[in-house]
Amino acid sequence: MSFNIEDYLQRRKETVDRTLREYLPPDKPKTRLHQAIAYSLYPGGKRLRPVLCLAASELICGDYRNALPVASAIEMIHTYSIIHDDLPSMDNDDIRRGKPSNHRVFGEAVATLAGDALLTDAFYLITEKLFEEGVSPELILHVISIISEAAGSEGMVLGQMFDLEIDRHRPFCVDKISDVYLMKTAKMIIASILSGAILAGAKEKELLKLKSYSEKIGIAFQIKDDILDIAENKDEIQKSLDKTKTDTHTYVSVIGIEKSEAKVLELTNQAIDELKSFGKTPNPLIEIANWLRERKE
Repeated sequence: MSFNIEDYLQRRKETVDRTLREYLPPDKPKTRLHQAIAYSLYPGGKRLRPVLCLAASELICGDYRNALPVASAIEMIHTYSIIHDDLPSMDNDDIRRGKPSNHRVFGEAVATLAGDALLTDAFYLITEKLFEEGVSPELILHVISIISEAAGSEGMVLGQMFDLEIDRHRPFCVDKISDVYLMKTAKMIIASILSGAILAGAKEKELLKLKSYSEKIGIAFQIKDDILDIAENKDEIQKSLDKTKTDTHTYVSVIGIEKSEAKVLELTNQAIDELKSFGKTPNPLIEIANWLRERKE
């Protein structure tokens, strides 16, 4: 039987959504703060990071349910990050997922607090639910350590700082851009996959393979986003490239679309090679890597 990646992603997304709704019901907002949280958390995007967490757990032990609290918490952290990234003091984006950004609806102060609450509540969810399920304190602390490092001043937050400090009018090499992508995007993807695998009982050798895989798909994912940001129409592509060269630094603005596509393929193949030793067919993580490379949005 062939593996349907679209069906797999949808089913896992729905599972994550159900878990999030149990913890933070979208239809019973208590305060304006909770309304702001629900506004950005639902309906949400593809839930890529939590799905990767579940897929890693499934790869190791054949089941994903033990990783659901952590997967849901990771989506809360991701949602916090995009609320804060959209703020006028950061990326100053007015639209997110086709609707007004959180701060445009609730104001900057409430949006900031909603992000703060999501980040903090994520770790409460991890500890509360994993303790209830009988996971050892040592294992819980290990997962929290990995996620907090990836989200903090050695990971996602540092990546945002790098992005803010880039001089848009000076030349920038792809190695520097890769460093930003590693911190801002790939670190949380790494944490998502490792935390799911750890809860499933992965061995050290397996974790090293999964870390290498997730770093590569994390950077490839962001390069693909660069490519998708460019319009399909040739005239619009050129306009976008001209604007990109002066306003921001991406793989596309530095080396062009064709070489960026080649880099995505190279990183994807390298990532898949890391998983061949697991010997599982189908391997959802391999299918996800290919899907990320081929996606159109």
